[in-house]
This record gives sequence, C-alpha cells and structure tokens, in this order.
Amino acid sequence: MSGPDELGYGEILDRVGDLAERLLDHDDEAVAAGAEELLDWLDVYHREGLGRLVEMVRRWRGELFLEQAALDPVVGELLATYGLGVDVDAAATERVIQLALDEVRPYVHSHGGELEVRNVVDGVVRLRLHGACDGCTAADDTVARRIEVALRQHWIDFRRVELEEPTAPAHPPPLDGQTVAGLTIGRRPS
Repeated sequence: MSGPDELGYGEILDRVGDLAERLLDHDDEAVAAGAEELLDWLDVYHREGLGRLVEMVRRWRGELFLEQAALDPVVGELLATYGLGVDVDAAATERVIQLALDEVRPYVHSHGGELEVRNVVDGVVRLRLHGACDGCTAADDTVARRIEVALRQHWIDFRRVELEEPTAPAHPPPLDGQTVAGLTIGRRPS
C-alpha cells in the first residue's frame, strides 16, 4: 500500500475512488449505506466550504487570483471537481437551471407570480420574484423550497437559492378563490 506522501494529487483521488467503490459494493448493506452517507456528507462539506471561499475571493475582486488558482494542478483540480472558480459551460448550466425552474413555474404562475434569474455564481442561484410572489410572506418557505428541490434534482453543482429583497410591501399569500394578476387562485372545482 502506498502512503499519502508517495502518491501524486490525481492519484490520491483515484485511490479514494477505488476505496469508495469497494465500500459501496460491500456485502454488508450497513457498511455500504454508511460509506454512501459518508461520501455525501463529505461532498456537502467540501462543496459549501469551497464555494464560500470562492464567493469571498470574488467579493474582494479576486477574479485574477481565481484564474491563477485554476491553473495550479492541485487547486485547479479541486475547484473543477466542484465546478468552482472557473466558468464552466455557462450555456449548459443555464439550460439545466431553466429546466428545473420550468417545473416550479406552473405553481408560481398559479399564484400570480413569476421568477427571474438575476445571476448564477459558484452554484448559488439568485432570483427575483415578481407579481403576487413579490413581498409574499410565504415566498421564502414555499417558493424557495420548491425551487431548491428542483435545482438539487437537476444540477449537480447547485448549492443554494438566494432571493432578492422584495420591492412590494409584505403581504400574506393569496387565498383560494382570490383573483391575483387576472388569475383566480385555488383548485379547480370538481
């Protein structure tokens, strides 16, 4: 067995992959399930931590630093593993985000609302809500949670949703039978 000091950075990732595969294929289902949970938690831990670091660097106008970091064989590979630091295929990312949002839009439209993607940076999708959703006191819980679920299902690099501050005064969600933006809210009569 090679020690960590004897392997190159890329070889370390290969070794981790081999070990993970063996544990995930283990005959004992509890061992396999534990290995899968461990890998999921490590992924969330690293993705969020690295994502926040990249966000801080960007806020400090560190784009040039991130470009240089991406050229480093170790740092660049780590950032690329999580889709951070460098512009990944922006068109593909936009298509995936729109696909996820298209699943949520009928619900938002049924309440007289609309979604607008303001920007996407390092797995963080910043949205503005319009119509009845702008200022709705249920928007954070209801809409943002639905959007997060859809994005997690479609986009591997997704980290979180951020909603822009509402421009409309705070108001409760529309009630069944209430007309908002020309739509009557609620279920169709049976």
